[in-house]
Amino acid sequence: MRQANRAPLRVMLMLAALALPGTAWAGAIEVFHADSLAGPMRTLKQAFEAKNPEVTLKLTPGTLKQLAERILKGEVCDVFAPSSPAVVEQDLLGKTVAGSDRIAASWYVVFSGNEMVVITAKGNPLGIGQIADLAKPGIKLARIAAEKDLATARTVEFLSRAAALEGHPELAKTIIDAASATASVPDTVRAVKDGTASAGVVYYSAAVAAKNDLEIVRFADSVNMSEAIRNAALVPGTAANPKEATAFVRFLLTPEAQTLLQDTGQPPVVPALFKGEVPAEVRS
Repeated sequence: MRQANRAPLRVMLMLAALALPGTAWAGAIEVFHADSLAGPMRTLKQAFEAKNPEVTLKLTPGTLKQLAERILKGEVCDVFAPSSPAVVEQDLLGKTVAGSDRIAASWYVVFSGNEMVVITAKGNPLGIGQIADLAKPGIKLARIAAEKDLATARTVEFLSRAAALEGHPELAKTIIDAASATASVPDTVRAVKDGTASAGVVYYSAAVAAKNDLEIVRFADSVNMSEAIRNAALVPGTAANPKEATAFVRFLLTPEAQTLLQDTGQPPVVPALFKGEVPAEVRS
């Protein structure tokens, strides 16, 4: 009789343990991230899920201002990874989520960088090697021109810097004005892939993600915007699963993740930069 009762007792104890706070991980973690982080995030997702099979990362790319607006409106977001800490500072830090007393963001960590590059068709058939080449007859350049996308201003600044360094500052406006406008980084990559454009200006990480189909032309640090492009991560006040989200942010700072970031065109920032009330488990 005692033997017969042991199995149900064990089951009850297991169920009780699973119900205790902090002992079970949630199934899905919603990650909002910059378009430029799409390639790296796919790789990081695979690595994190391999270590934590009970967790699934749901990746939602987009333009930073629009993603920040969704958080401020109260949409569930467990991790926000923008390509500019300035967006966090201006739009989220210390701000209250609509219809609640929750703070949208109280901290963030800067974990990697990026740069602007030129992409061309595989093999670079038109021999594009410098910005001046983009002004040649027959060259069709695609550039991001969305109002709320930070890549818009970064592209303009990159082209202006590079043209000036090459000794032809006047060419920047000519190239910019003649370029076809795209709505996002993915759209620019697609335009070059399908031949709609001869070349495009995108983030290095986006170019690396498509390197099997494209050629990448990189430029000097003095012009490629690398000093200004920094990727951050935080757990917003709208997180449904803050414990698991914090664990993912901590994972971004590990040697394994830093190697993956390097390989996917996102040089890690080491040591990472912290701002605000960063949880101890992230700092450690």
